[in-house]
Amino acid sequence: MVYLLDANVIIRFLIGDNEEFLTQSIAIFKNIENASLEVEILESVLMEVFFVLTKFYQLPKEEVINDLKAILALNGVVNSNKAILIEALTLIEHKNIDFVDALICAKSKLQGYKKLSFDKDLKKC
Repeated sequence: MVYLLDANVIIRFLIGDNEEFLTQSIAIFKNIENASLEVEILESVLMEVFFVLTKFYQLPKEEVINDLKAILALNGVVNSNKAILIEALTLIEHKNIDFVDALICAKSKLQGYKKLSFDKDLKKC
């Protein structure tokens, strides 16, 4: 069975500000790492984690991106769109565009879609 991983589990794991939830999230991520637990991380969940960590907790963008890429690379993360999500995070890091624009750019680049937009940021990719 594949589980959908919620943002709060990822945030508690990375921030560690609640002892009970940190302990539980460490156990969850150990199981994800060894693939005894399979999860999918929705794009919207990844976006929420990125936003909360960079805006609310004010963590450096590069640190958050590296952490999220490491989580996506775990054996038990079974997203079919892993490459797109990792590419989107790379674009955010290097092109200074927002998460949704980065997803559009990544999907366009990796799957050959054309883009329709008035957003100047989409021309950066």
